Amino acid sequence: MGKILPGIFVAFENPKGGTGKSTLTALFAGYVHESHEQTGLSIGVVDIDDAQNTMGELRAFDEAQEENIKDEYEVMSISSSDFINSIDFLKDNFDIILVDFPGNLKQAGVVETLMMMDVVIIPFAPSKIEVLHTIKFYNYYKENILSKRESLGYKTIVKGLPNKVTPNLLEYKELIAKKQDLPFELMNNHIKESKVNYQRNLSTIISNYNHTCDDFGEEMVQLLIDYVKE
Repeated sequence: MGKILPGIFVAFENPKGGTGKSTLTALFAGYVHESHEQTGLSIGVVDIDDAQNTMGELRAFDEAQEENIKDEYEVMSISSSDFINSIDFLKDNFDIILVDFPGNLKQAGVVETLMMMDVVIIPFAPSKIEVLHTIKFYNYYKENILSKRESLGYKTIVKGLPNKVTPNLLEYKELIAKKQDLPFELMNNHIKESKVNYQRNLSTIISNYNHTCDDFGEEMVQLLIDYVKE
């Protein structure tokens, strides 16, 4: 198990493309690793997207641009079909294992890997079409995965995360006004639209970490601590 947490598996997952899964993965991994000296928490990132391998490619790009890279969090490319064979290694070496999923559930082993996630955060933009797609995914997840985890006695945290938010837009205001009608709870901290910032500055290198979403990172870490305590 990890030194502090018992190797918790975490995913930002929504099969709809463009919801920001990889961006959030990089942001949260950066937050945990940058605050390592204060918390002692270790994080490893696993990219199971066989076709795109976004996190692996981002790390490779960063390494090509930077000199003297050291003490970065580990980014591992593991096929979703092989993920189950890596579970013990991952739990033994990291407090938090953050898994970056592909944009579909059809790739071999993806559903089985999703079954292993202790915490699932579902990112979505606050538009009507994305909310509909997100609810559809949640209903699938609840029926086919969450119910099985519960029947096996596994605890799971599932929350929605409004992403790419412009606070004064009507769609976002309506979402918040009617959040009690959603089939899942929302995170307290939502991610504001910052496309240019992410395009220019998103990195897996801690010296480039710019504290864009520290409040969200803090909420996520507390969520994981609460998961262990409950």
